[in-house]
Parts: sequence; structure tokens; C-alpha cells
Amino acid sequence: MYNSTIVTTSYGPVRGRIEAEGVVSFKGMRYGADTSAYRFLPPQPPTPWNDVVNAFEFGPTCAQDHPDRSVDRAANPWLQMMGLTDNLPESEDCLTINVWTPGTAAQAAAAGDPAPSRPVLMWVHSGGYSDNSGSSPSINGARIAAEQDLVVVSFNHRLGVLGYTQVVDPVVFPDSPYASSGNVGQLDIIAALEWVRDNIAAFGGDPQQVTLAGQSGGAMKISVLLAMPAAQPLFRAAILQSGTTTRVAEPDEALAVRDSLLTRLGLDRDEPERLATTDLAELMRAYRDTSAGPTVFGPVRDGVTLPFQPFDDQAVALSGDKPLIIGDMDTEAALFLSRSREDLLAAGADGVAARLASAVGHEVAGRLLAGVRARMGELDGYELAVQLSSDGWFAGPAHAACLRRTRGASAPTWRYRNALRTPAEDGILMSPHELDVALTFGNIETATGLNGDTPAAHEVSRLLRSTWAAFVRTGCPDNKILGSSVPSWPAYAAEGRQVLVIDAPAHVEANVDGEALDVAAELAQEHIDWFTALLRDPAED
Repeated sequence: MYNSTIVTTSYGPVRGRIEAEGVVSFKGMRYGADTSAYRFLPPQPPTPWNDVVNAFEFGPTCAQDHPDRSVDRAANPWLQMMGLTDNLPESEDCLTINVWTPGTAAQAAAAGDPAPSRPVLMWVHSGGYSDNSGSSPSINGARIAAEQDLVVVSFNHRLGVLGYTQVVDPVVFPDSPYASSGNVGQLDIIAALEWVRDNIAAFGGDPQQVTLAGQSGGAMKISVLLAMPAAQPLFRAAILQSGTTTRVAEPDEALAVRDSLLTRLGLDRDEPERLATTDLAELMRAYRDTSAGPTVFGPVRDGVTLPFQPFDDQAVALSGDKPLIIGDMDTEAALFLSRSREDLLAAGADGVAARLASAVGHEVAGRLLAGVRARMGELDGYELAVQLSSDGWFAGPAHAACLRRTRGASAPTWRYRNALRTPAEDGILMSPHELDVALTFGNIETATGLNGDTPAAHEVSRLLRSTWAAFVRTGCPDNKILGSSVPSWPAYAAEGRQVLVIDAPAHVEANVDGEALDVAAELAQEHIDWFTALLRDPAED
């Protein structure tokens, strides 16, 4: 009756759809119960079922910051450009998981073949800690699953106020059921990993060969997972694309955000638990008013589930046996600053330098500027702002993480810089944030507005798919083992600092992380809003 096949999970049977090239997709499978029943509490398993459930459609996205207004993501030209046009309903009932596989264990058995045991690529979606989902067209896993013989997984988890609100002081009340509330979004990810451990063999995957990968907010969440003890047995390696983070909120910072939320809701600070029963639309309106940026509501070093700051010495010791790939785009911030290009050009390099000095002080600003100019030469105001904020938000923390790993990790770290240029927006985006996502999955057609659908984009896409797949299979991204033409990619070391520069063609370059990134790495622990700092004229203060 169906062009489909059935897999029995630990909670009940699901039916997946056989797609092109024989890949079977299973979408919207439950890995957790409806979170509205336990808001701000750790995830709970779903109620088991007996009848076969069709896993043909993605599940709802987590409620984000607009539950009471119409948001047509599919019609948004900015999201269209990036391939982020899923237009699914939002709900607190959002703990669902998706799998693409070249073949299930049952299909292999029916053909008389041994049970497959494919490596698993598990993607953590972008959007900071606040938005997006695991169902964006750009991260459809069918193509890379078929081409590279991998099992690919994506999923949804709690976000924003629902995933990262520290309801009670975890130091004062470590035994409270809400002690870990600031990290329940992370605990959802751990629950999804546990589901993979328990179920992925039935889908043809190897639970001992799980590699986490993510871009932007996905990479940030993985950075945090590397500092969470409960996550460590559940994956063996990770890829962090354009979102390495070395700092999360301390309890007092998270509680200050909570207090602001309570004030906007008119709730007594002595009864923070009332947040759990607040009407969702009202809670989300207050959240929107409280948030000053995508990472205000984010993970908390609570001492309960997250005892360390990401990539500090203890975190590196905890997860140092896991091979990592860490990298960024060459000019990440162009995606965010392009709309302010005329202002930045008018300000000029001197004006941008003055704004920088106002934010970080003259001595630090001088070191940053000298480092950028040594690496890039003289830049106009827009180019300089893009480079400084790219270094501050993305390359600096990535560099800091790599250096810390060289001091304390037993497994290697590989560092890359993606320098592919896009013709989008008349070239002013240069090598922007988000460009690499559709390329990683081979879904160029979903984001042609951003990647340009150029020969160079296709070459970089082939490089990313084969190199990342090599890493998922072996824990080593050096494609020489596959007979590829990709240059030999040495692990990152404090001396030499060799980096794979991804472009058409790719090459290895020493000391890409120069003086500017040494300074940016030092600033990675600071609270600097690079975009605001470089867009604000200090003369107006």
C-alpha cells in the first residue's frame, strides 16, 4: 500500500517513506513527551504506542518569539535566501526527531544481508539558543545520506525562554526540580542523543559512531555539550561550524534575566515557579520584551548539569578524547552588517576604529586594528567592521577553543576557514555566516540566493560533504585516506597553527590565526556586543 518501511523504536512502531535513491526518511518521531506538562523541567519520555505511526511529516517547531502574530517563514525573502523556509506550527510539544537512512536493519534482513552499521551524522540546528528548527530545507539529510552512506539525524528541542530560563538559584536550591531549568534545552539534546543510542541500530546506524555537527547556534550548543558530563558517552566526535562558544551565563547573570522576565509579567520574585503555569502567549510576549539578543536566554553554568565553562581546562579534560573540527567563514558578520553598509562606509575606517576604541578601550582596539591590517591590509569602514565583528563573534572564540584543546586534549582538533565568496547581494556579503549549511548537505538549490549556485559553490560543497563524511567515518578528516585530491590537513597545533582554507581550490595555510585573533581570543570571555559597538557613534552617547 505504501512506498514505505516500518521500524520498531523503543516507544513504538513508525513507518518511514522511501525516497529518491532508496533513502528512507522518518520524520517527526517522538523522543520526548509534550513539554507543556513539565515546563522548565527535564525532558520525559513519550507515552509508548502500539499502532504503527506514519513518520512522513516534520513535527512542530519549538515555540519561539512570535506565538501571537502571523509569521510566514516561507514568504520571507531573507529566510528564502538562506534555505530556512520551513513554515511549520509552533508548540511546546516539540520534542521530535528525524532520520534519513540508506536502509534499515529490517530491509537488510529481508534481503538476506547482514545488519548495516553505518556512521551517524547528528545535526544540531542553528538559530542561537532562540529559534529555527531541525526541518529547514537546507539541512534535509537525504542527499548526503545516500551519497556518503551515512545515517543522518536532525531534531527539535526547547528554545529561548522555554529552554533556557533559570527559574531558581541552583547554588541555593540544588535539589529543586527547577535547579537545571536554565539548561533544559541542552537536556533535550541529551535526550535526543539517548534516543539515538537506543534506536539508531534499527535504522541502520551504529550507536558507537555518532558525530555531532552544527552551525551557528548548533555549534554553540555542542560547545556546551562538551562541558556536560551526561553527554560524554553519547557521541564520539563533533564538528563546530561558525559558532564556537567559550562562555555561558553564571547563575547570578541568569537570575537577573529571570528577574527581568518576572517584572514584565508582574510576578513576585519570591514565587518564580509561577512561570511554569503562565499562559504561553503572555510568557512569550514578556520574553520578547526581555531579550536583548539571541543569546540572552542561554545555557547556565549551574553546577548541576553544567559544571564547567565551555573549553576551560576542566571541560577540555572531560571531553578531550573526542576529535573536533572547529571553523568559521572568512567574513561571517557580513550577513548581519550588510544592511548597515552605507552607514559604515560613511563612518569610514577611522570612524569604525573610534567606535571600537569606545567599546574595548584604546589599547585593545589598537592591537585589534594592527592585527587586522597586518592580515588584510587597509579596509574601508564596512570591510573593517565586518572583519572586527567576525573575529570577535566567531573566529576569536574558535581560535581560543583550539588553543585550549592543544594544551589539554588527548584527541586532535582540526581548524578550518571557509573563504568561499558568494555573488549574492552584489558581492557585499563576501563569505558570510550561513553560507556553508546548504553546501554541507549538498542542498545548494535550497539556498541559491545565498550561495549563488556557482561552480565554486559546487566544488566547495563536494569538499565539505566528502571531508565531513571521512571524519564521521573515521574520526579523521584527512581525505587522503579516501584518495581525494584534498590537501593533507594536519591537526591544529600551537606552533604553526595550520588551517585548511576551504575554497576552490582548498589549501592549507599556516598562522591564519594571527595577532588580531590572539586578541579576539582573549576577549572571548567578555560580554561585548560587537555589532552594537561598531554601529553606534560614540559622539551620540
